[in-house]
Amino acid sequence: MSEEKRTGILLIGVGTMLTSMAVAGFGLGYFVDYWLDSLPVFMLIFGGLGLVGGIIKVHKVLSSLG
Repeated sequence: MSEEKRTGILLIGVGTMLTSMAVAGFGLGYFVDYWLDSLPVFMLIFGGLGLVGGIIKVHKVLSSLG
């Protein structure tokens, strides 16, 4: 497999990783808010944590690339 194909596949994986972590955070926060019958406080907190965690994970993967 050529280097260009490996880089392209890695970039697709990175986008999927970032999106899935943010969506999982929002989803978990939504269910906690539903369970506690609260405002969307936990959805925003967990969504933000998922987004930050996804950015950190993407940074680690891309910095190991080059």
